Amino acid sequence: MNNYRVKKFNDKFLITTDHGSWVFLNNDQFNLLTRNEIDKDVKFFELLEEKGIILTSKNEKRVIISLRKKYDFLFIGTSLHIIVPTLRCNQKCTYCHAGSKSLDEYVDMDEKTANAVVGFIFQSPSKKIAIEFQGGEPLLRFDIVKQIIEYAKKINNKFNKDLIFIVVTNLSLMDEDKLDYFIKNNVNLCTSLDGPEYLHNKNRITIDNQSHELVEKWIKKMQEENHKRKINKKINVLLTITKESLNYSKEIINEYARLGLNEIFLRPLNKLGKAKSVWDRLGYTPEEFIEFWKKSIDYLLELNKKGVIIREYSSLFILQKLIDGIEPNYFEQRSPCGAAIGQLAYNFNGDIYTCDEARMIDEDLFRLGNVHTDNYKNVILSNQTCSMVAASINDTQICDNCAFKPYCGICPVCNYAEHGSIITNISSSARCKIYMAQFKYLFDKIENDSEAYNIFCKWLNQK
Repeated sequence: MNNYRVKKFNDKFLITTDHGSWVFLNNDQFNLLTRNEIDKDVKFFELLEEKGIILTSKNEKRVIISLRKKYDFLFIGTSLHIIVPTLRCNQKCTYCHAGSKSLDEYVDMDEKTANAVVGFIFQSPSKKIAIEFQGGEPLLRFDIVKQIIEYAKKINNKFNKDLIFIVVTNLSLMDEDKLDYFIKNNVNLCTSLDGPEYLHNKNRITIDNQSHELVEKWIKKMQEENHKRKINKKINVLLTITKESLNYSKEIINEYARLGLNEIFLRPLNKLGKAKSVWDRLGYTPEEFIEFWKKSIDYLLELNKKGVIIREYSSLFILQKLIDGIEPNYFEQRSPCGAAIGQLAYNFNGDIYTCDEARMIDEDLFRLGNVHTDNYKNVILSNQTCSMVAASINDTQICDNCAFKPYCGICPVCNYAEHGSIITNISSSARCKIYMAQFKYLFDKIENDSEAYNIFCKWLNQK
């Protein structure tokens, strides 16, 4: 018998295994399983054998291979590298996670540090390297962004890695020349859109109140360039949910549809940066977010049935595990998580952090070194890195009893932001409550709603 976990769903029992296989059983089947009398029903025995709930000579090799594939990421090396060219920003977002600074403060990366960061990044053994520019607003230092891109390409002539670039920007400083540079250099763009104009501008504040107008302008411009240049270079768009957003689920989704965006990421607000100090005004309970999220997914399913194809990303990451049986390498739902071994973040002064969220907290607990004084091997093998990895493994915590454990992960940074410790009672955390509800919702849809299941499969095929 393979190790399995159980979750009761109304009159059925969900059975899951460490390698990610699952099956729903009725009461009679569950009794046969728990009594170890499965050989009394040949078809039932074959079902459990197919799912890997029981181990036999026919499936043992397949189950072992599945388990190994699930943890392939442990042998890759750090692939995502987040660089902060400047902490300055020209917007004053109400929930700013990044701890951005005003325009008159000098918190910019210099050329020497930029080159040192690139040199450090290429010490990673990963064959795939993603360099992502965050902020602040990285376009305030477009010169440093260009320098890093061009220096990384030069170094990569030696290493021949699969190299990609992402710029996360509010788009307010975008112009024709910058866009042309990004397209010609195959740089991916990512921005924020919090919904219709009245909601977006309330969250993402500018002096001239043009935040939404500029985002819309450059999304449309990118779509035009795709058509004109016969390319497929979309702008990835992120959404942050505030308390105000909870009242506008349909309006937010309709805004994405209006702009021809076929993906939306319903992300809860985290207690990071400025958001923590204004939580009473902008925050909400996990239950309130889940109500919003379910309502939003239900509406997305309605739209998809009518031919308006919009996928939701937090669902997509889970569905890849449940339906496709693959690990999408979404760092927040890995065990261990992506801290250091999946991503590293580099502040403007060269300080190295376990991840960008850890950089936002900006405490020595998460600071692993500096590119001017440390090398990749020492950083990855440091006691701090090992502590973060250990704190994000769900084998040794209360999670080990949960049926959703094979699909979930722990975030030490979020634990610290919420509870003041990287190790806490996970079941009391907001992330756990949200993930639990999402797993329940999606499992229920897969098992009991054939129309929803077919739409989910279409989302995965499009992915």
